[in-house]
Amino acid sequence: MTLTTHAIVGAAAASLVPNHPVIGFIGGLASHFAIDSIPHWNEGRFIRSVKKVDNNPLTRRINRSWDLLHDFALVGFDSLLGFAGSVAILFYLFHAPLYIVLLGAFAGQMPDGLQFVYFVFHPKFMDALQRFHGRIQTESTEIAYLGIEAGLILAVIALGILGAF
Repeated sequence: MTLTTHAIVGAAAASLVPNHPVIGFIGGLASHFAIDSIPHWNEGRFIRSVKKVDNNPLTRRINRSWDLLHDFALVGFDSLLGFAGSVAILFYLFHAPLYIVLLGAFAGQMPDGLQFVYFVFHPKFMDALQRFHGRIQTESTEIAYLGIEAGLILAVIALGILGAF
């Protein structure tokens, strides 16, 4: 999924419990793994600096080159679009508290940010999280319609659920 989708769904999950920021954060974090388990294509195909050593997601490395600058711009834009979309929809339309919206958006994007940290430093204490994230990820290159459209559909469903409460 894109970071935009993760941010909006995470913010929607956190907004379900606006008086409990810790539970909202956990909900936003859990939403990341829940929607990653749905078959989708990943924007990772546009990422140039992550190199696979083999099929094991724990052996990926960051290639420090001009490609890394491209990736920072791409991922940064995707992340900021997610925060902006979350604020526009959940804060302005649904009147959820701004700090809850931002907390949920951050939590929804956090596992992918931690992947970057892992690819650069490979700290052993993050091995279990990366194994879990790799297993839960259900990428599909054969189902073309499950790209950005699926992310938008998931965001609309999450917002619909929020509207029901």
